[in-house]
Amino acid sequence: LASIQFSSIVDFMIMMPLGPQLMRLFSISPHQFGLLVSSYTLCAGLSGFVASFFIDKYDRKNCLLFFLLGFGAGTVACALSPTYETLLLARGLTGMFGGVLGSLVMSIVSDSIAYERRGSAMGIVMTSFSLASVFGVPFSLYLANMSGWHTPFIFLGVIALFICIGIWFVIPPMRDHLEHQINEP
Repeated sequence: LASIQFSSIVDFMIMMPLGPQLMRLFSISPHQFGLLVSSYTLCAGLSGFVASFFIDKYDRKNCLLFFLLGFGAGTVACALSPTYETLLLARGLTGMFGGVLGSLVMSIVSDSIAYERRGSAMGIVMTSFSLASVFGVPFSLYLANMSGWHTPFIFLGVIALFICIGIWFVIPPMRDHLEHQINEP
């Protein structure tokens, strides 16, 4: 679960340091680059809001796989974007899926970890933010400098695929919350 947080945070944070390279490559203004960065956040907020109305009606493992696969596909779409407009759309797509991942991870930790150990489990998951800042972003920039701006996005997309495989085999179905739902009128 921490690796999901790590990859989504690196994906979100990597855009700012790539700014000069992307602005030069796509011949875009700082305003257009700001739209590129904010498209992820805007779509993440919208999808999180919309998902809050229905996501608790489904198995958390299946939701996690769905949103992580979408996140990975969006990240790879970013890597394959030949123009500013397609990159803008790909960032929005990535945000739509990435925006729900964090809340799903926290829900799974809350549902599956005993109350006595939940604080330390949350701490482990939250260290991924620090690792993303200290290791993930510099490593992604190293990849971008060595092989081009596409490489960090391909790397994160491949990581998302491997995490999906791990989730499929390691995380059991998460349906307990469905049995304890309160029927609302």
